[in-house]
Amino acid sequence: MTAFNPSMIKPASKSAEFATTEQGRTAKSILIDGIAKQIKLFSNPKEDGRRWFVLGQKEVALTLRVNNKPIKLIGDETKVVVPVEQFEAAMNHFKAEVEKGNFNAQLEEADKGIATRREKLRSTRAAKKTATK
Repeated sequence: MTAFNPSMIKPASKSAEFATTEQGRTAKSILIDGIAKQIKLFSNPKEDGRRWFVLGQKEVALTLRVNNKPIKLIGDETKVVVPVEQFEAAMNHFKAEVEKGNFNAQLEEADKGIATRREKLRSTRAAKKTATK
């Protein structure tokens, strides 16, 4: 182990491991993380969490969401159905499509909404902070 040197301290945004903090997350990374969470929720029905799917007897209806808004998956449709046994494969398919950039136009719009919301939260916090002084 090397001795500590203050020059080792650097901003998290410059770190390969921690560069994508909450503040720096994009709609694309949020959606990919969300897909992984939905697969986990599907495989463990007792786990708490908001689900993007509704389980039927033979099919599952699903949506993909970013910034609390559904993504258009086929044409203008935001909800699709797949056979129950194909849910995980369908979610992995959508993850691959996101990674390929097939939803980039919608995700860019979502990024704008996320940025607007972050700025509003910052200004609200700042206003509350100055009001309490």
